Amino acid sequence: MLGDNYVHDGGPSLVELFFAGKFILYCLFMFLTFMYFTFYGMMAIGLTPTQQLAAVISSAFYSLWNLLSGFLIPKARLFTFVVFVWLSQNLPVWWLWFYYICPVAWTLRGVITSQLGDVETRIVGPGFDGTVKQYLEESLGYGSGMLGITVVVLIAFSLFFFTAYATSIKVLNYQRR
Repeated sequence: MLGDNYVHDGGPSLVELFFAGKFILYCLFMFLTFMYFTFYGMMAIGLTPTQQLAAVISSAFYSLWNLLSGFLIPKARLFTFVVFVWLSQNLPVWWLWFYYICPVAWTLRGVITSQLGDVETRIVGPGFDGTVKQYLEESLGYGSGMLGITVVVLIAFSLFFFTAYATSIKVLNYQRR
């Protein structure tokens, strides 16, 4: 009877601890995402002479980030598509690397890997039969060992955008006399 109480009392706390870790990682990735988007907006305002031009440039980058982040077109298919189009029309090679310099792609990698990277539930679909973890690795290219690197990269994006903003405010002067 005494042992039975320990089993029942310990079980829910382990589950809560498991979900607390995932919740903390989710909050961390959302905080870093809000931070780099805020610093990117500040950088765009600081580098351009008018708010309207900053809005146009930001809109273009937001569209590129959303298109090439791996959400609409997964990373594996994005590489296949870009290589095919590049070979047929001589498009720039940097399109292949845009995935890695896209902060939204790193956010998606971090959130999806932290929330689903350890799930061993079996899924069966057209062309795939395996666990959720295997699906993330094979179809999306998200390995579970990249969480630390993802956090470092998102912090680096925030620092880069903030440094560019601070430098532009100090160096550039768009005032007319």
